[in-house]
This record gives sequence, structure tokens and C-alpha cells, in this order.
Amino acid sequence: MEMLRKIKENVMLAGVLMLVCLIWETMPVSAAEMPAGSVSENSIPVTDEEMDSEEDIKNSMDADKIFQMEEIEDQKMLMPPEEDAGQEKEEPVLVSGDQFQTVNYRGDILTDWQPILEALKGLTPESLTDGGNGNGMLVLQLKNVGNIPSEVKECIVANEPGYTKLLQCSLGYGVSVVLNGAEDNSGFCGISNTHVSVGSEKRGKKSVATTVRFESHENIGAIVSLQVNLPQCSKGTKVSVYAETVAVDGEGNVTVGENACIGTTKAGENGNVEIPIQSTANYMFVYKEAKE
Repeated sequence: MEMLRKIKENVMLAGVLMLVCLIWETMPVSAAEMPAGSVSENSIPVTDEEMDSEEDIKNSMDADKIFQMEEIEDQKMLMPPEEDAGQEKEEPVLVSGDQFQTVNYRGDILTDWQPILEALKGLTPESLTDGGNGNGMLVLQLKNVGNIPSEVKECIVANEPGYTKLLQCSLGYGVSVVLNGAEDNSGFCGISNTHVSVGSEKRGKKSVATTVRFESHENIGAIVSLQVNLPQCSKGTKVSVYAETVAVDGEGNVTVGENACIGTTKAGENGNVEIPIQSTANYMFVYKEAKE
């Protein structure tokens, strides 16, 4: 009987244990017992004060970035605009000193006869750097002139009352050819070659002979002025002028004769003389040498 009673007690105890296990498994886990798997065991909690400090640093960094961007934009605005890669930069036109060109024309230096003729047509005191000097003469000066076209005669005709146009063509070596609009230039046929050479030599004990030699002989067809600056010649000195006689037949053949005295003149400032000519030939000027 005693054994039977113990067996019953063990069965009842085992039933109770099973019931307890079933009840434990079905109970929910409380919040205090839940594992904090999302937080590291070594992490330090962040306080509200530290969060505010981090926000201030971020705002300060953002402000610095905005300021730097504004500085870059300001520098871009101050920088000159970049030229397009495909756009060619215009360079100033350089004119050599020994090139054919205008001397006293206001504005661009003209180096071709076509624009020079246009400028001569509309010449006014305002067109010249010296304003015409107020003497009623409008003198357009050219240098290094190798030829003079016949169209010049149509461009020096006065287009405004009160002004006389002159075209002064410097050939070098102190020699110039001048066309005067007040003269009859209707027969002017141009000069294809105005190249000259100048040489001086002693004549006796006191005289000097200066010769202007044109490279070719041409009939000009009108009277123009030949201006020459004579070396070793003082103002007021008497000058005897000699010229080759040049004859041109109907076929254009030129016959050059002997030198003949065509007159006398007096030297102006710095030994300048001016004579009328109708052809390009050799001209000789004989005068007394100035004392040093």
C-alpha cells in the first residue's frame, strides 16, 4: 500500500511540473527583460547639450560653405570674360616706317591708294592732325610714295568753298612731289615710278651741285611742284636750276637731251626749294655752300 501511495504522488508531481512548464512558455516577456540588441554595450548615451553643440557646428560649417561659394562667384564677376575658343583675337595692324602711308591723316593710318583717294575727296580741316593750320590749305601728306595714280586729279578738286587741297607725296631723300588743287590738273596722267636718288658734289671752291635723279623718264601731263631739301644750303641762297630736256613722241618714245638751265630761285627755311616740273627727269641745283 505504501508503494502504491508513492507512485500516485510521483505521477501527480510530474503532472504539476508539466503544467508549470506549459504556463511559463505561454507567458509574454516583460519590457524590462527584453534584450537591448540595437544598442552596443560600449555606447555612451548622448545628452541634449551635446546634440545642440553638434547642430551648431553643422550650421557653422554650412555658413562657411555658403560664404566660400559667394566669394568664388564674386571673383568670377571681377574676372574678364573668357574669349570664345573659336573666336580669333583682333590684333592691332602694325605699319612699318618704310611702308607707303599717310602721315597727318586723323584716325587710321592709310596704306593703300583707294582709301587715300576716298579720304582726299572728303578732306576737311577735321580730317587732318594739324587742322589745316587755318591758312585755307588742306595738305594731305604721304610718305614712301612709289607711284601716283591719275585719279588724284579728280579728288583734289575743291568740294567746299574757302579750302584748297594739296597732296604732298614724299619720295624720300628730302624730295617731294606736290599736286595743287588750285592748278589745272586736268591733263595729269599719273606717275608710275617716282623712285629717286640724290647726290651732291663740289663745284669749284665754293659751290655745291645737288642732283635729283628719277629712276625713269615720264611725261606728267600737268604742272606739279618738285620740292627738294638742299644740303649745306642756307635760307635766302640763290639757286640755279638745271634740267634734262625730255621729249616724248606719239608712240611714247622718250628722248633725253642735255641739261639746260631753266631758271633760278631762292632757298627757304633749311635750304628748301620748290620748282614746277612737267616730267620726271634729272634735276640739278647749283648754289653757294653755306659756311659752317
